[in-house]
Amino acid sequence: MIKVTAEDILYSESILLKPGQTFDHERLSYIKNFETLDLQAVPGSGKTTALLAKLLILEKHLPLEKDRGVLVLSHTNAAINEIKDRIGQHCPKLFSHPNFVGTIQSFTDIFLAIPAYGIKYKQKPIRIDNEIYNETISRIFGYNKFGFVKQEKSNAIYYNKNFNVLFSYRFKFKKGVLQLVKSISGDALEIKTPNKRKEKFTSVELDRIAEWLYVTKLKVLEAGILCYDDAYLLADIILSEIPSYISLLQKRFKFVFVDEMQDMEKHQFDLLERVFIGANSISFYQRLGDVNQSIYSKALDSNLIWSQRSKKLFISGSHRLSKPIAKIVERFALTGCTVQGRMKDLKGNEIAIKPIIFSYNLDTITDVIPKFAEHIQNLIAEGSIVHNEKNKYEAVGWRKHNEDNAKICISDYWPNFSSSEKTKNIDYIVLKDYLQFCEKNNATLAPVRKSLLNGLCKILYIEGVRDEFSRVYTITKLIRYFKTYDNKEYEALKLNLYNWCVALKNEELDTTLSEIIAYIPQFLHCFGRQINKSTQFINGSSDIENVDEIEEYEHSYSNNGIDVKIGSVHSVKGQTHTATLYLETFFSKGAGNYESERLREQIKGLPIKEHLEGYKGGSVDKIVQSARMAYVGFSRPTHLLCLAIENSRLEKFANEIDKNDWDVIQIKKTEAEDS
Repeated sequence: MIKVTAEDILYSESILLKPGQTFDHERLSYIKNFETLDLQAVPGSGKTTALLAKLLILEKHLPLEKDRGVLVLSHTNAAINEIKDRIGQHCPKLFSHPNFVGTIQSFTDIFLAIPAYGIKYKQKPIRIDNEIYNETISRIFGYNKFGFVKQEKSNAIYYNKNFNVLFSYRFKFKKGVLQLVKSISGDALEIKTPNKRKEKFTSVELDRIAEWLYVTKLKVLEAGILCYDDAYLLADIILSEIPSYISLLQKRFKFVFVDEMQDMEKHQFDLLERVFIGANSISFYQRLGDVNQSIYSKALDSNLIWSQRSKKLFISGSHRLSKPIAKIVERFALTGCTVQGRMKDLKGNEIAIKPIIFSYNLDTITDVIPKFAEHIQNLIAEGSIVHNEKNKYEAVGWRKHNEDNAKICISDYWPNFSSSEKTKNIDYIVLKDYLQFCEKNNATLAPVRKSLLNGLCKILYIEGVRDEFSRVYTITKLIRYFKTYDNKEYEALKLNLYNWCVALKNEELDTTLSEIIAYIPQFLHCFGRQINKSTQFINGSSDIENVDEIEEYEHSYSNNGIDVKIGSVHSVKGQTHTATLYLETFFSKGAGNYESERLREQIKGLPIKEHLEGYKGGSVDKIVQSARMAYVGFSRPTHLLCLAIENSRLEKFANEIDKNDWDVIQIKKTEAEDS
C-alpha cells in the first residue's frame, strides 16, 4: 500500500494550494488513505483538490508493480478537463498507459463496449452517439422489413406515434437473450393498444409490433450505430459471457477513483460495483461525492450509493460557504450531515451577511431580480462585498418554462429568459455550423480538421454513399478511401484541409465556406456521385448563428455594473457564486407545488432529516427532490444567499421564521407603477 510522507503532503500543497494554506485533518485523513472507501463531502469542501493531492502523490509511485494502472473517473468531460488542467503537467505517467483518466462513458466505451462489439461483430462500432443513433433508428424504423406485411408496418408506426418510444426503448440482456425495455434501467416495454383506437390490437398484432421494434433496434446495432446506453448493454453482455473479464479489469486497475459519484445513473453505479467490488476484488475502489447534491440521477435512490461501505470518511468543512449560509444549507442535507462554514473575506474576517427572503406579489415578480441586484449594490457600498470582475451573481430556479400561466417558472421572473443553449455538437443540420462551432482555441489544428471531415462525412451520409460493407463513412474510412483511390486527390484533400483549418483559425468563415462548397462536386465525383439530396445541408443557413448575442441578452440582467446571470439550478451545479438568488418555481404536484410549501419547515429551521422521520403525509419523493434542488442552489454563494417566495405562500409561516437566520424584504409596487 502507498505510504504518504510529510514531504509528499508539502509537495501537493505547493502545487494545489495558495501560499500559507495547508490541508486540514479531514482532508489529510483522506489523502493518506488508499483503501476501498467512500468520501462524503459538503459543497465547497475541496473534495476534488484532495483527490488531486492523492493523485500527485500516487504519480511518484508509478509505474505500479506488474504494470497495473490507476483509473480516475468522473461524470462529465468538464470535470475530467479540470483534473488534466490542474495536475496534467505534473503527472505525465498518470495520463498514459496503463492508466486511464476519463468519464464513466468513455471508460465503458473503450474497455467494455468496443471489445464486446468486436467479439460479436468482428469489427469496431462506427459511432457511439445519441444524435446519430436517433437519426439512424428513425430512418430504419420506417424501412420495410423482411417477413412483415404492409398492415404490420402501419400498426408499428401507429403504436410509436401514440407512445413515442422510438428514441427511448432499449435492449436488456437477460438470461442470455435480448429483451425490450422502456429505458436502460426501466421495466419491460409494454406493447398495448392506444386508448383512442376503437378496435383493440389482437395478441398476434401486438406481438408483431414488438417484433418490428426488436428488428429495428437489432438492425441499428448491427449497423454499428450505438446510443450511449448501448455501451452498457454490451458491457453487460461481455461480463456475463466472459466471467473472467472482471478479473482482467481488476488486474489492469489497482486503484479506482470515482469523483461526483452522486451524479451516476443506476446502470453506471451497478456496472462499477459489479466490476470493482466483491469479496475477492483485488482493486481498491474509492467513491467521492455528496449524496445531498444528487439532482441528475432519476433511476437510482442515491442513498444506496453510500449505504454499502463499511469504511466512510467525511469532510464537513466548506471553504465556500459563510457561517450564516452553511447554517441554512445544513437543514436541507438529507443525510443529516454537519456543514461548517469556513469562508472568510480577503482580510481573513468571517463573512456575516444574513440570507434574504424576497417576498413578492404576482404584479411585482419581474422586480425580484432587479431588487436582488440592488441589494448587492448596497452591500458593495457598505463594504460587505468587495466588487471585482471575478465576482459572479446568479439567479437560478428549478423549472425554466411552463405553458400554464398560473404555474410560476424562471421565465415569469425574467420574461426574456430562453433555455436555448449553444453546444459543440459533432452533428449539425447545415455545413456552416461545422465551421463556425468547431474548437478554434486549441493549440493544434486537429479539432478544426476533425469538424471539417465530419462535415464531409455528413454529405456522404445524406447522399447515401456507403463503403464496400454498406456502412456509413467515418473519418478514418474516408481518409483510407482517398489513400487508395487516387494519390493526387488524396494530396489535394490534405492541402485543402490544411488551408481551410488555418483560415478558420484566422476567423475567415465565409471565405472558407465558399471554398468548401466549390470543392464538394469534385469531392463527390471521387465516389461517382454529384450533389443531390445534400443541397439544403450544403447551402442552408444556420439557425443558431447569433446564439452568443441571444444568450447574453436573454440570460442576464445588468444595472450599475452588476451583471446577474439567470439560469437553472442544474446549469450552475458545481459553480461558486458571490451571491445567489434562488427563485422558487412550480414543479409537479404533491406535498404542495413549490419549494416554500414542501420545505417550509426547513426554511423555519427544522433539519429535513428530522422532518421526514416524523412526516405522516404523502409525496415524500417530491419533498426529497425539492430538498436536493434547494441544497444545490443554496450552496453556491460565498457571501449572499437570497430566496424568492410569492407572498401568499410566505404569509402562511412568515411569523415563524427565525429573524436571526433570515431578513425578509417585501417587494412593493412603486408609486409610478400604481399611477
